[in-house]
Amino acid sequence: MHCCSSSNFKKLIINGTMYQQCLNCGFLTKVDKLSESLEKRRYDFHVCDDKYLNYMNDVVNLISPFLKEGSCLDFGCGKIHALSDILNARGISCSYYDLYYFDLPLDIYDNIILIEVFEHLHEPYEELMKLFKHLRSGGKIIIMTKPYIDSYLENNWWYLRDSTHYSFVKDHTLKKWDLPCKVSQVREDIFVLESI
Repeated sequence: MHCCSSSNFKKLIINGTMYQQCLNCGFLTKVDKLSESLEKRRYDFHVCDDKYLNYMNDVVNLISPFLKEGSCLDFGCGKIHALSDILNARGISCSYYDLYYFDLPLDIYDNIILIEVFEHLHEPYEELMKLFKHLRSGGKIIIMTKPYIDSYLENNWWYLRDSTHYSFVKDHTLKKWDLPCKVSQVREDIFVLESI
């Protein structure tokens, strides 16, 4: 588990599931992950109906003020690429990628967008470091994920119950990671990582 380079971790058991928590940055991760086949089977059941499309329109409205002018990549788009379709329809160039459904376009971007993707990553620090190689200088990685406070871990927090959710942060977690960026929390669940 790589996060803020601290070696100070504790193990937690929450509802019968083992986690590791960094006592410095608060990064929390499930010890055991699903196999790729079980993960994909779970994602194959994702419903892409009008309610989901309306939600994605709302998400685009939320993140648009933080986008740098230029090209975008929707990283972890799922089996349909709704966010990139919406951005393209609004005149903002956006490619898309998903581990199970679409190949990664080999390009450099002004914005890389992770909407409810971070919590699904097995090794988020390593993934973010790879993404910075696809980001122009001054570009932004925009992450939408729900941070936790300690009391959530005692109250059967719904975000932990999803079997494909592995990685969880506190408000300050990403600011303590050794990343080549400035980290801003622009909303409770939106973090902007601006490369430097």
